[in-house]
Amino acid sequence: MAEGEMSSDTSSTHDALMESTWFGFMSSPKVVTGDAPTSRKRKQEGSGHGLTGELPSIGISPQFITFTNVTMESEKYICVRETAPQNSVVIIDMHMPMQPLRRPITADSALMNPNSRILALKAQLPGTTQDHLQIFNIEMKAKMKSYQMPEQIVFWKWITPKMLGLVTQTSVYHWSIEGDSEPVKMFERTANLQSNQIINYKCDPSEKWLVLIGIAPGSPERQQLVKGNMQLFSVDQQRSQALEAHAASFAQFKVPGNENPSTLISFATKPFNAGQVLLATVNEAMIVPFVSGQVVQRFQELFAQTKYKEAAELAAESPQGILRTPDTVAKFQVGYSPDYLFLLQAMLRSDPQGAVNFALMMSQMEGGCPVDYNTITDLFLQRNLIREATAFLLDVLKPNLPEHSYLQTKVLEINLVTFPNVADAILANGMFSHYDRPRIAQLCEKAGLYIRALQALVEFFGTLSREWALECMKDLLLVNLRGNLQIIVQAAKEYCEQLGVDACVKLFEQFKSYEGLYFFLGSYLSSSENPDIHFKYIEAAARTGQIKEVERVTRESNFYDPEKTKNFLMEAKLPDARPLINVCDRFGFVADLTHYLYSNSMLRYIEGYVQKVNPGNAPLVVGQLLDDECPEDFIKGLILSVRSLLPVEPLVEECEKRNRLRLLTQFLEHLVSEGSQDVHVHNALGKIIIDSNNNPEHFLTTNPYYDPRVVGKYCEKRDPTLAVVAYRRGQCDDELINVTNKNSLFKLQARYVVERMDGDLWEKVLNPENEYRRLLIDQVVSTALPESKSPEQVSAAVKAFMTADLPHELIELLEKIVLQNSAFSGNFNLQNLLILTAIKADPSRVMDYINRLDNFDGPAVGEVAVEAQLYEEAFAIFKKFNLNVQAVDVLLDNIQSIDRAVEFAFRVEEDAVWSQVAKAQLREGLLSDAIESFIRADDATQFLEVIRAAEDANVYHDLVKYLLMVRQKAKEPKVDSELIFAYAKTDKLTDIEDFILMPNVANLQNVGDRLYNETLYEAARIIFQFIANWAKLAITLVKLKQFQSAVDAARKANSAKTWKEVCFACVDAEEFRLAQICGLNIIIQVDDLEEVSEYYQNRGYFNELISLMESGLGLERAHMGIFTELGVLYARYRPEKLMEHIKLFSTRLNIPKLIRACDEQQHWKELTYLYIQYDEFDNAATTIMNHSPVAWDHMQFKDVAVKVANVELYYKALHFYLQEHPDLINDLLNVLALRVDHTRVVDIMRKVFTRAMTCHLLLVKPYMIAVQSNNVSAVNEALNQIYMEEEDYERLRESIDLHDNFDQIGLAQKVEKHELLEMRRVAAYIYKKAGRWKQSIALSKKDNLYKDAMETASQSGDRELAEELLVYFIEKGKKECFASCLFVCYDLIRPDIALELAWMNNMIDFAFPYLLQFVREYTGKVDELVKDKINAQNEVKTKEQEEKDVIAQQNMYAQLLPLALPAPPMPGMGGTTMGGGFAPPPPMGGMGMPPMPSFGMPPMGSY
Repeated sequence: MAEGEMSSDTSSTHDALMESTWFGFMSSPKVVTGDAPTSRKRKQEGSGHGLTGELPSIGISPQFITFTNVTMESEKYICVRETAPQNSVVIIDMHMPMQPLRRPITADSALMNPNSRILALKAQLPGTTQDHLQIFNIEMKAKMKSYQMPEQIVFWKWITPKMLGLVTQTSVYHWSIEGDSEPVKMFERTANLQSNQIINYKCDPSEKWLVLIGIAPGSPERQQLVKGNMQLFSVDQQRSQALEAHAASFAQFKVPGNENPSTLISFATKPFNAGQVLLATVNEAMIVPFVSGQVVQRFQELFAQTKYKEAAELAAESPQGILRTPDTVAKFQVGYSPDYLFLLQAMLRSDPQGAVNFALMMSQMEGGCPVDYNTITDLFLQRNLIREATAFLLDVLKPNLPEHSYLQTKVLEINLVTFPNVADAILANGMFSHYDRPRIAQLCEKAGLYIRALQALVEFFGTLSREWALECMKDLLLVNLRGNLQIIVQAAKEYCEQLGVDACVKLFEQFKSYEGLYFFLGSYLSSSENPDIHFKYIEAAARTGQIKEVERVTRESNFYDPEKTKNFLMEAKLPDARPLINVCDRFGFVADLTHYLYSNSMLRYIEGYVQKVNPGNAPLVVGQLLDDECPEDFIKGLILSVRSLLPVEPLVEECEKRNRLRLLTQFLEHLVSEGSQDVHVHNALGKIIIDSNNNPEHFLTTNPYYDPRVVGKYCEKRDPTLAVVAYRRGQCDDELINVTNKNSLFKLQARYVVERMDGDLWEKVLNPENEYRRLLIDQVVSTALPESKSPEQVSAAVKAFMTADLPHELIELLEKIVLQNSAFSGNFNLQNLLILTAIKADPSRVMDYINRLDNFDGPAVGEVAVEAQLYEEAFAIFKKFNLNVQAVDVLLDNIQSIDRAVEFAFRVEEDAVWSQVAKAQLREGLLSDAIESFIRADDATQFLEVIRAAEDANVYHDLVKYLLMVRQKAKEPKVDSELIFAYAKTDKLTDIEDFILMPNVANLQNVGDRLYNETLYEAARIIFQFIANWAKLAITLVKLKQFQSAVDAARKANSAKTWKEVCFACVDAEEFRLAQICGLNIIIQVDDLEEVSEYYQNRGYFNELISLMESGLGLERAHMGIFTELGVLYARYRPEKLMEHIKLFSTRLNIPKLIRACDEQQHWKELTYLYIQYDEFDNAATTIMNHSPVAWDHMQFKDVAVKVANVELYYKALHFYLQEHPDLINDLLNVLALRVDHTRVVDIMRKVFTRAMTCHLLLVKPYMIAVQSNNVSAVNEALNQIYMEEEDYERLRESIDLHDNFDQIGLAQKVEKHELLEMRRVAAYIYKKAGRWKQSIALSKKDNLYKDAMETASQSGDRELAEELLVYFIEKGKKECFASCLFVCYDLIRPDIALELAWMNNMIDFAFPYLLQFVREYTGKVDELVKDKINAQNEVKTKEQEEKDVIAQQNMYAQLLPLALPAPPMPGMGGTTMGGGFAPPPPMGGMGMPPMPSFGMPPMGSY
């Protein structure tokens, strides 16, 4: 049994075998190397999930990268199960992806533990349904547990790092890896999971909720849709619930205020007719919106109650960080500076996790963290909260800054001492790069993390420059080559791109460290195509004794120099010759290999190479052995050991080149005895027999397996006759012809060619370019064909002669065969061939052959003679074989003698002959003779040609006789029809009437049409009347001028076409009464109405046409077309009746058509009426305006105007009324007021009457007053101008107040100069409304309107204007106005100015009322200010008391602080000791590395 396979005998045997497998391989582990990343960046990238796409690069065959062979239970490990070339399991650690661990194990499934190096195996015991389970600890090299399941496991999975979930067909089990417990049954599968494929099994973190998921085919009608089923099981309640779902997952959520987290389950379903879910995420913001609102409300309550500690804790623990914001931090900082250190210490005692969150919140404050990171870390460490301290540092150190190097070192130190696995994970993630690497490497070594320690030392080289790194590596090798080799190899692997591959190779070569060179190049080999690299790796492997690796690389690599490698391996003289065999076999050095092996007495490898490696190269091996004069016994034994695997052809070639072919006799005979049909075997055997002259003819004629060309070629120089035998057997035409020509064996050649009967071969030998053709023909004629008894051979030869165009030679041949009493004298084909050949080559002999030969094909030969223009010979042949028709055809067609043909016909008296003669006479135009001959032949088959000829010659008397004969033999419609036509042409109308009364098959309709077309109207009338074709009869009667009868026939036909034809004929004959009868039957058809109308009008019969249409109005089937056409006729010829007709029948008219007619005839009034009826109001309005003398009516125009669609017509109508009816323009505008643009109307009035604008604006004044409510600028300005000119200041002011959309300044400037005072007052009013206060006041003062001036100044709000007005009143001596202005402008005038002006101008008495009012107002204001000041002082005192209370509460918290101070701050984080960094750690020991010198350290590199 192969190592690692699972036994089926007993479980103990099985366990023992598996244990021996693990322990045997773990005692001497072998790491399979692959492509190592060439930089730290690639190393970090290689530790992710992307490795699954690179499995082939580490030696995993693509055929095993499937769901059944690959398992990945976590991000740490990938497990691959291989079944070829041997059963094995490959474990890939994602931290070291390029160093997979391969173990020879046979199992059905393998699962790696998600966290640790523990492997679970499952295999079915053969012959049973039981599965055997085992769990191995790879690091401990021990089997942990094993168990034999009584049921077959259909699905299994690590549900936790300590627990395996096992699913069988009926139940679900849990198997813990701790202790000696067996699998425990958890629950039974529900019915919905029966016949389902299990795809997943999960449990929540508390292991109290379990979910099993499976899939099954859909419904029978939609089997392509997969249906998902799920079973949810509660461990506490021992109950299950069946659900439909494809996927499910558990989650933990802690609701604020609830001490215990809640368990959530989410699952996905896929309903029918739904799309695919490509990505589903939980909207985290919508999980607990209500709870989030409660948290915010609670935070506000705590903050309002000055419970800052509780508020800070709540903010730190808020869900989704809704309170961990800068705004929250700002709340704590406004007006209060909390003691964060105290708060943090207090939270550490009660809630460590909350303290972590609070510390992280402090780290995010603006302006930096109030407490340095080192102090916070020490607070955590003082209480042994290592995990919390680690969590805090990992979060704040994410930026990976150089100033955090001390903290990076610190977090790694504390975890390497307490939790090495956490430190291992931190280093694996590569999140820190500024820590003290020597110090951490030393701690990693003490913690047992040797790989991390090595990695740290290796990374140390990455910090050095290239020169210093190489120098340091050289010093390490000098100090301790063996001890430090591993470090140097790893460093070279890691930084080969920076250091340079050549430099690393030279370093190892300098110390002749082939082992280091071997391990270094091994990691670089798969990615390199450099031949030197591959050769050096082969050399290093060979010198370190890694023969298997040498063998592998020489077998797999395609990049090494084969010649150089071959020479090295020969010089190395390795005990194992397989590497040399690989090189020589792959690159064609077989002869050198054989010579080397034979010279070094390594005959066993020669046998192994030939028998196992490449039997196809055995001929080359044999050839070299023969050259090396190896004993024949060894060579024969070597050949016989390979037997059928040996390629015979090259072997024979090698032996034949050396004249040692007899050496293979035994081997060949052995193959033949085994039934070999290999052509090369028999070729070689035949050559041996020919050389030994051992009855070679027998072999060549009886052996069916040899190649005739090969053997024949071999015989040509030895015995040409044997070559002919071989070539004849293989039908090797070219070779046989060449050898017989060369050796003058023409008799053999002739016999072969005749026997072959091959046209291509005959063509070749009878080719004129063949210099031996005459010699061959002589042998064929004299020997080969006379000897032959096969007609086929003779026929093939004759055919070949014919194809080669050798007629004279062929005649010579045939005369000898046919005319000289040979076996083929009476041969039918040969007689034919002889005559035919003579026809072609020697026509003078043809008549003699015809007379002497009887057994030939007369019809065929006769045709050939005709084609060869031997007409007399052809006539003789046909006459000899009684082929009279063919004979007379020769006379008629070829000899062209109708007289000889008639004479021949009288002699033979055959109908067929007379028929041929008749046809010839018909072709020559001898119609009477032809008809006579047809009658003699009793031939009615050519009646069509006879009829056509008679019609062309106009010979109908003889045709009647012929047709009567034909009619007796055939009932053909054509014959009877032509007979009637012939009677008509001979004016036998009585015979026509008698004939149609008799039974006949004539096509009377066609005959009648033909008679009508030939103007034989009387005969046509007889036919049409007999067949009751009234339509044709009617038009025929018209041709006969019988109009009344034609009308009667048309009435019976009742066809529109017939009515029209008769009607038009009656019109042309001026039979208007009959024409009207016909016309009334036509005009009821809409399509025919216009045709009748045009026919009448074109001939000038207008009144008759109108009479016809008027009569048509009373018809029951009268339609719109009749009414419309009559209206058109009235418009053209009776306009006085048009309007009456339109009004009476407006609903039955085609108005568009009648509109066109009225427009053409210029009936404008009627046209307007039609437009209105047709709802074309635009056209109606346009017509009225364009033709107003006839078409205008005011009321009608108003009705039309409001209905038009084109707006431009409104303004066109306005122009029209201004020009023709200005007195009615307001009436029109009132109707159009809602439709026109009032501005445009005013512009029109202004533009049209520029000289008398006002007068014509007054014309539309009522209209403008009516529309002024729209507040249109143009209307307002026009009316204001009218009011100004009319001096109607009341209307003007009213217009200004109600309608403000006009040029106010322009109007004011016009009005301010008006001679009327009220008009100027209006101007001041306009200025005031426009904000032109000065102009308004000036205008009011000018007109002594002081009240208006004061009101304007007050409304302006301008203090300067008001005070200027006071000064104006003082200057004018208007004391009362001065006093009034003080009160009107009270809010604007300054009291000091007013009192000063009054005192200086002796107007104190007039200012005293104003002074009293001012004193009273300001006294009230002072009282209000005093009251407000007292209230403000009270508020300040209250606020100061509140601040004192807050300070007192802070002092209470300060009294609770501990006496001991926290640890001193770390350098650079706010402490006093940070300045020079930290002292370097003691020199690194262990791992064979010497202490670093304290001086001469090169500068740090940039790698």
